Amino acid sequence: MKKKSKHASLRRKHEFRYHDVEYVLESGIKANVRHPAYVFLEKGNVYIYVTITHSDNVKNCLVIELKRNPNHGDNSKSYWVASIKEDSKDHFGKNIQNWKIDPEDDAKIRAFFENEKR
Repeated sequence: MKKKSKHASLRRKHEFRYHDVEYVLESGIKANVRHPAYVFLEKGNVYIYVTITHSDNVKNCLVIELKRNPNHGDNSKSYWVASIKEDSKDHFGKNIQNWKIDPEDDAKIRAFFENEKR
């Protein structure tokens, strides 16, 4: 009998969506910032994702270079923030079209997720 994965209730996704994050600016004004996220799993009404960025330095987080930029029209280096996040589907926009993750990068992200203590 095949052993069931500890994450068997999760649905596999391979989507890029804009994640709306609310920031409080130095002036005290609240602003929504849209940032691309790679949604690699779905659990009910929650997406499990990592943030995609061009910056190789994100405060208090490790960033790992992607083998290929998921946006095939962009030749600049791209990174994923090594921090697995969960958020409601309501905080995400529509699926970003024509973005695709390299299979090696997807495997690294999923391995990182499996190794994290949840």
